[in-house]
Amino acid sequence: MKKIITLLLLIAICISYSSCESALEESPKSRLVKENFYKNGADALSALTSVYGIFSREGEFPTIFFMSLLENRSDYSDGRGSQAGFSTYDSPMDNTSQSRAFAAYNDLYQGINRANAVIDNVAGIENMNAELRDQYIAEARFLRAFFYMNLVKYWGGVPLRLEEFTSLDQIPAPRASVSEVWDLIINDLNEAIPNLADTFPESDAGRVTSWAAKAALADAYLNTEDWINARDVAEDIILNGPFSLVEVQVADDFLQIYGPESITHSGEIFSAHQSETNGNGIATHIHRPNTGFSVGGYYAWLPVEGSLVWDWDTSDLRQQFSIYTEYIDKNGEVQQLPESTPKLFNKYRDAGTTGSFNGRNNVPFYRFAEMFLIYAEASNEIDGPTALATERLNIVRRRGYGYPLNSPSIEDYPQGMSASEFKDAVLEERVYELNLEMKRWNDLLRTGRAQQAIEATGKTWSDVSLLLPLPIDEINNNPALGPEDQNPGY
Repeated sequence: MKKIITLLLLIAICISYSSCESALEESPKSRLVKENFYKNGADALSALTSVYGIFSREGEFPTIFFMSLLENRSDYSDGRGSQAGFSTYDSPMDNTSQSRAFAAYNDLYQGINRANAVIDNVAGIENMNAELRDQYIAEARFLRAFFYMNLVKYWGGVPLRLEEFTSLDQIPAPRASVSEVWDLIINDLNEAIPNLADTFPESDAGRVTSWAAKAALADAYLNTEDWINARDVAEDIILNGPFSLVEVQVADDFLQIYGPESITHSGEIFSAHQSETNGNGIATHIHRPNTGFSVGGYYAWLPVEGSLVWDWDTSDLRQQFSIYTEYIDKNGEVQQLPESTPKLFNKYRDAGTTGSFNGRNNVPFYRFAEMFLIYAEASNEIDGPTALATERLNIVRRRGYGYPLNSPSIEDYPQGMSASEFKDAVLEERVYELNLEMKRWNDLLRTGRAQQAIEATGKTWSDVSLLLPLPIDEINNNPALGPEDQNPGY
């Protein structure tokens, strides 16, 4: 296992094309290791596990700085300290912010290369169960699609690398168009679904299921404005998936979803699973020290005054769970947050972990609640706010307020809204339901509302903020790219 991870890391490092020639001087030895590796099901599982390893603490994706970038790019959160550059919109990001974006980009391609290694090599293993072999390849195909989704959403068109990187001859790769990247993603997901497992036992929670692939497919269709397919796939998950919304009566019932002790829950579709030995630093980054919610605290993500999360109805249990203004100190006394930071995020909390970067909170990518919101948004684009679309939106809202899911409540959105009003309501509800889940910035970009939302917070906008910069090494060392391929403003 150690040998194969070393090989995969070497190949992934070469994606950035720096010092690749010297790194590959030992390539005959690396090929020998590869030839000796893909022999049986255990080898296949080890290779697949290395793809999932991208979600661990080894880099920038998905936490902490990729997540910080997306959250502090959104209109409801400002980065503080070294993360302030993520919240500047009238000029290119500063060098520190760019370097973190480059690191996330490289992490994503490292994941793609590991997935390609599984796809290319596991198919040739004869000494294993054929159904399991197809499943492993399907999981890798989903993960490749998922990594490309995170690239195309924020960098636009990127080079498509569809084979394991084993030679310098593979370095040249032209920049694909946005539509070509989305076509690959949708094709990968559709190919993966038939061979994926429908469920896993709790001991394997976090692995890709057919339902995770369908959720990603609904997301892909939403981003490409294929409203009919987005609606229909979300409908399939709602009606036929093995999921249910976690019902809540008090705010801390949401700990069943986000708490450090939660292994999985009935509404989880796909998440990065975390533990003390494979954790994250989210709680440390959002809290002040000594509040009882984290080990240490940088309070580097600050709610924006006047935004949806600042003026959020305090009767909403999601607000009570996600935002705090006071805490209990070590003497058991209630303390108000200081005037400089009167409100902070509280969705992720883990004071019982072993260290600042060992947070055990899982990082959700797709939850059942989002499928109701995707259905509502897509259905509205097709037929306007139908009764079913409005009911699906209200089910999510009722859960947020602690009401029975299937009975009308005083907090319901009314029937008879215009299509424009309904879309506004869906996008607002996505903030209340999905804040700090790496959704809002994509929502603003895909709906063309980024400038409007950012300027509403009093900041100055420039279109340079629409896309992240391609890494300098990608431009300089990929012979198929030139300076003209860089995103505007960089």
